Amino acid sequence: MKFEILTIPSFWKTDMKQKYYQLYEENNKLVVLFPGKNYPCDKPCLHFAGTSSIQSGFDLLVLEYGYQAARTDLDMNELQRVIEDSYESVQRIISKYNQVVFISKSIGTIVAGEVHEQLEIPVKHLFLTPIKDTIHYVNKFNGLVVYGTKDEVFNHELANQINIDKVREVIEIPNASHSLEAPSVEESIEILSKLVKIYVNFLNK
Repeated sequence: MKFEILTIPSFWKTDMKQKYYQLYEENNKLVVLFPGKNYPCDKPCLHFAGTSSIQSGFDLLVLEYGYQAARTDLDMNELQRVIEDSYESVQRIISKYNQVVFISKSIGTIVAGEVHEQLEIPVKHLFLTPIKDTIHYVNKFNGLVVYGTKDEVFNHELANQINIDKVREVIEIPNASHSLEAPSVEESIEILSKLVKIYVNFLNK
């Protein structure tokens, strides 16, 4: 496996360090990880989404956002800058792939939806703990939504606004918070185990 860092300038005047893993030169399958606002890709549910992707035969692009690289907070008025930076990162490598999956978390679900619209290529989505404004993208694109019953941002009422059909599915994780964790370590590990099974099943369909 080849590993490299793609150094890409950001709006925040700091270079983003995008981690790019290639299983082999001719691979045509790619997963892109889109972090949450305060949930970088090295946190559990995204870290294991990445390792599940590699195990399932995908190359992997692990994104960080410009404000994360600059070690500052995100002003939501600058979300469009995050989208532009992420698009620039993804389009650098996307042309060699014909099977693309975006795995996104929280606010990253909006970034992933917007990047998909700009790329104008087929993409399958795994939306983890989306937010209300993500529903538009969920109903537009193929994919799977995963959220927890104790999620303080996304609830059953919002999930009911998703048009479930052959290309769209929703999975609710009991007792999981917006971080897809539970109060106890043991239950959090059980949730993580469920998530890994969901990832592997989704990626190998």
